[in-house]
Amino acid sequence: MFRSAQRVLLLVLALCAWPLSAQNSASLTNYFVGKEVVVKLDMPGSQQGIDLRFNNDNPMNWKEYSNRLKANGVAIHKGDTARVTGFVVKNDRIEFQLDGGGFGTFGDDTSTTVTPQVVDKSDYEKQLERDIANTTDEDRKRQLQRDLDRERARRERQNQDNRAAADVASQIKAQKVADKRLQGGSRFNLRWSGSIPPDQLNPDAVMKLLADYVTFAGAQQAAPPATLQASTGDAAIPATAQLKRGMKMAEVTNLFGPGKQLSESVSGDGLKTQVFEYTTGARIVNVTYVEGLVVRYSIASN
Repeated sequence: MFRSAQRVLLLVLALCAWPLSAQNSASLTNYFVGKEVVVKLDMPGSQQGIDLRFNNDNPMNWKEYSNRLKANGVAIHKGDTARVTGFVVKNDRIEFQLDGGGFGTFGDDTSTTVTPQVVDKSDYEKQLERDIANTTDEDRKRQLQRDLDRERARRERQNQDNRAAADVASQIKAQKVADKRLQGGSRFNLRWSGSIPPDQLNPDAVMKLLADYVTFAGAQQAAPPATLQASTGDAAIPATAQLKRGMKMAEVTNLFGPGKQLSESVSGDGLKTQVFEYTTGARIVNVTYVEGLVVRYSIASN
């Protein structure tokens, strides 16, 4: 009897606590989502964002932070204003999502590889192989072998062309993924070992935890950095905004001036790849060319 009463009491307490927790989560979400903050540090272009572990003396793991910046680029720059687009409370963490929460969530295509189409043996090539196997006439066999060699060489040329096209397409796709990373926002993950302390589930506590990393509403937005204007075209449009995939090297030079070549290589398919660095005053632009055309680029703070 006593045990039954105890089980009922525990069940009642759990049912009472669940709506309270859900209510706190919904209240925090309603409070933060839609607000603007000014970030105090560059934020990685990834759904991994920045992890802050509040069971440690120093919540920030600076090595992990540096690695994520190098791997994903900067989606939100120090001094930028970002909007809170998501606030998710889970058992052991709070996700404080900015400008979309970061690229790489469910539904985002993170693959940068395009598989080349493989040209299979034609019926003609297969027939030549059968004819060679069934022919005893040496002159006829040599003629058939020459025909087979030509057919195989034709197929290999097609496969080489397909591999070269896939290589360029992969580089272009890699740039598209990089672009999406820089446009997809980022996030802070406020983490604890075990569950979130109940006294941290209120707006004042969350803002205090994030005080070293963002400034909440009321702060002045930092002035945008000066950007080199294009020497041609609309002078009101920054040069970095005019850079596009598929541009010729000469067009990029017209935008930024002469760049510094960082590397040059030739692939097994004979494609020449060059990497150039351009300085625009407030930004450093790295551009990769394949056969003189822009296939990818990255823009970072100077």
